[in-house]
Amino acid sequence: MHTNDVHARFEQFNRFGSDCSDEDAAEGACFGGAARRATKIKEIRDSYENTLLLDAGDQFQGTQWFVFYQGAATANFMNQLGYDALGLGNHEFDLGVEGLVRFLKNVTFPALSSNINASLEPELEALFQKSVILNVGGEMIGIIGYTIRITPELSRPGRNLIFSDEISSVQAEADKMITAGVNKIIALGHAGYDLDLEMARNTVGIDVIVGGHSDTFLYTGTPPTNNEVIGPYPTIIVPEKSPEDRVLVVQDFTFGLYLGLLQVTFDDDGKITSYGGNPVLLDEYVEQDPDILAQINELAAPVDELGLVVVGETFVELTGDSATCRTRECNLGNLIADAMLESFVTYNGGESWSTVGISLMNGGGIRTTVDQGDITVGDITNVLPFQATFDLFDLEGRYLLEALENSVSVYHTNSGTGRFLQFSGLIVTYNVNRPIGDRVVSVQVRCVDCAVPDYEPLVLNKTYRIVGASFIVGGGDGFTSISDNLKTPQTGNLDTSVVTEYIQKYSPIIQGIERRILFDDTEYVDQELETDSPVEEEVTDDPREGNNITDMTPPPAPPREIRKRILFGR
Repeated sequence: MHTNDVHARFEQFNRFGSDCSDEDAAEGACFGGAARRATKIKEIRDSYENTLLLDAGDQFQGTQWFVFYQGAATANFMNQLGYDALGLGNHEFDLGVEGLVRFLKNVTFPALSSNINASLEPELEALFQKSVILNVGGEMIGIIGYTIRITPELSRPGRNLIFSDEISSVQAEADKMITAGVNKIIALGHAGYDLDLEMARNTVGIDVIVGGHSDTFLYTGTPPTNNEVIGPYPTIIVPEKSPEDRVLVVQDFTFGLYLGLLQVTFDDDGKITSYGGNPVLLDEYVEQDPDILAQINELAAPVDELGLVVVGETFVELTGDSATCRTRECNLGNLIADAMLESFVTYNGGESWSTVGISLMNGGGIRTTVDQGDITVGDITNVLPFQATFDLFDLEGRYLLEALENSVSVYHTNSGTGRFLQFSGLIVTYNVNRPIGDRVVSVQVRCVDCAVPDYEPLVLNKTYRIVGASFIVGGGDGFTSISDNLKTPQTGNLDTSVVTEYIQKYSPIIQGIERRILFDDTEYVDQELETDSPVEEEVTDDPREGNNITDMTPPPAPPREIRKRILFGR
């Protein structure tokens, strides 16, 4: 059995990954949660003799539970559910080394990562292992952990931890196990499905890879939900150096919507002779364990009261109404976009001040205004109610331009639509009188390869590192130019956590309008409808730099079901 990317979902949740309301419960539309998971785990343990329960990382971060309990609730429920091992994910470092140390001191199972050198943090080094060998039914099972090597760009491990190559680190541990006579080995870690496949192809001695990070939904047959299936469960890989072997690669989607269930049979030589299984949906038909549920209800009370906690103060109205944030620049949109960017700013030395300089937030994700005065946790939750994340990705300039065109493809001056973008690191001029797909007049981009941040024209074939709201990263509101073309996506932190921390740091807030979004109201005239009078061609500073982009009309907005994939996705 296995989980990954649970992200502090202790209570059951609705199909969007948010709190399960009474209406959702009445419709049978509540899923997951620790109590439901406990029931299914017990049922499987009662049905099979030799079982393991593994987690591939990112139990931390994602709901107000994590904000309040900071890992204590995670340790409590993982202990009670009887996990056998945890592969450390990048979000396990969100509270720094000190926060991870507190968590690891309270768990009753081994935490694993073979590619982290923690010699400069001896207290942490003593609390996790590169690998572990467990006795399961008289058989020795080796489990090797690994953590995505760019964790310093995604979280807060500090400067004293060194993250090395995942594949070579796992192979080094596997070699030791093979020498010791262990012939059944599981790699348990958090680096994404693509790397897991690469690891399976380029290692020797690994039998099963239990992964996470990319929130990948693997399923064989017809799944019980409409989430997009990325590959079969398990995905079978033939190792290049031992083509007679097979490696089983699995992942369990996200949030604990499912419980991964893989059945594997080995012969005496440790060779896989049979396998099967599929993720098990934790829906209304799986009862919630009453003891675990009682604990959840008790622990939920202070989490609910968290909404009254004051986190800062604003001297200005932070305007977040739809009439403003869906039609023009709004100061709350600026604040959120700046908070998104700051959460990923990392100085790595040299002239470049950061690896990321742009953030994108859809206006539809900003739900209300914050009045002058105290700012509470509840205020922030009301502004950002979807429990989404702010994610990192790489995107070519041409696709960023298409995203900006999509932002104003359905534009109404007084009401607007949710796809209208607020951003940081860009200065964009629109002319909404022009045809759809040709409404971006100019784009200036904040440089990152510079000692002093300045703005320069968008370059179509240049790759930009961007922070985006998970809804648009997943293609919501027609942003398929992002979802279809992004590279190296990395899930970030919960949106409310990012904004809360930013407000705490910069309170009192005096955020204003900064002319990031400009409008050229020149009336558009189709020259094909002009008379035969000669017209002198106008030369403009077009961000397309002479490229002949013809049809940039964005596709229609995806159906509402896409939010299910997005919020359960990245």
